[in-house]
Amino acid sequence: MKELPLSICERESVISSISRGLRHDNRTFLEVRHIKVSFGKDYGSCTVTLGQTRVLAQVTCEVVEPRSSRPNEGKISIAVHLSPMAAPHFEAGRGIDLVDELQQVLDRNIKESRCLDVESLCIMAEESVWQFRVDVTVLNHAGNLGDACNIAAVAALRHFNRPDVSVEEDGRVTVHTLEEREPIPTYMKKVPVCLTYAFFVINGKTHMLLDPSEKEERVMSGKLVVGLNPHGEITSLVFPGRVLLDRKDIVMCIKNAFQTAKGFAEMVQRLVDEDLEKRKALVKPDGYTKNLSSDSTYAKHLVKERIRNENKLKIEVPEDSDEDASNSVGSEDEEMEEEGEDESESADKSSEEKDILSRIQSIRQFAIGESSAAKPMETDSESEEEDVKEKLTGCKYWLA
Repeated sequence: MKELPLSICERESVISSISRGLRHDNRTFLEVRHIKVSFGKDYGSCTVTLGQTRVLAQVTCEVVEPRSSRPNEGKISIAVHLSPMAAPHFEAGRGIDLVDELQQVLDRNIKESRCLDVESLCIMAEESVWQFRVDVTVLNHAGNLGDACNIAAVAALRHFNRPDVSVEEDGRVTVHTLEEREPIPTYMKKVPVCLTYAFFVINGKTHMLLDPSEKEERVMSGKLVVGLNPHGEITSLVFPGRVLLDRKDIVMCIKNAFQTAKGFAEMVQRLVDEDLEKRKALVKPDGYTKNLSSDSTYAKHLVKERIRNENKLKIEVPEDSDEDASNSVGSEDEEMEEEGEDESESADKSSEEKDILSRIQSIRQFAIGESSAAKPMETDSESEEEDVKEKLTGCKYWLA
């Protein structure tokens, strides 16, 4: 499938924004997109995300015969793979100029710079050495593949630990597993860094941008790829473009690259050392399970879903809540009934007490106003008064 060209509106939008000192992703001209480095469960497996560009690097090793010209040095081979998964116009098994360009950048920046101690890869001089193979696979193409592939390859090489070997007296080489012996870390003298600068010639004026995106790469006039290490040594200069540059533009790129390369190298070293320390502390690596989604909108969606689920867990009622609620309702009804019974009983008691007091008062009034012929009435009143007193004392005792 052929690459679809940009429309006139898109090209004019990118060019006009650059001529005014702006970029379509709100970055400055010398600002790099967000870089994220993560490691897999195995040694030497690394993914690098540069903005929306994603690259996977995997390092493997095997025992081979050395070259006759260098019998005590190991070997390093780097291969770049592009597939339709990265971009629709990439065709598997078909040669692309971009692959040759990336291969050239990585070979010059890693192999020819001698950043890796190849003499430490020798097992027996002139007989057997280690050969490291670095497979760099582009997962998503969103611009500036050179920088992303370089960071992934360097981080994977520094993170890789090769198996330990033992040499017998007869020359046989035994490769031990990671369970039998601890692996040997890879020693890297320097951490090479690759930086890409894009140039735009607009109305006779040259504009320089760092870390171009895909749209900017399709509109740019040319670019300069600077390979260097934090010690101030230039390892490679690749200039694939059709624009003529002044000396001052190249010097400006190199000066800015020296300032930026130190931060890149320190970041790679720090992340690799942190992951290796966790593995030494027997912390099980998570791999790439936490980095499955690179889209920012999808990541925000996952965060919202997590918050929503946490809120649901807080609001949810346990299974036995219905029974508890019914029990609580029943207990409240019983308490209300008991309170009603108590109130009715207290009302009955007060009415009985009032009746008893009124009868006693009537008896006393009758006793005070009685005549001389009231003797039989006294006996009746006394007996009745005794009955009333008994009821009154019993009622008071009952109330107490």
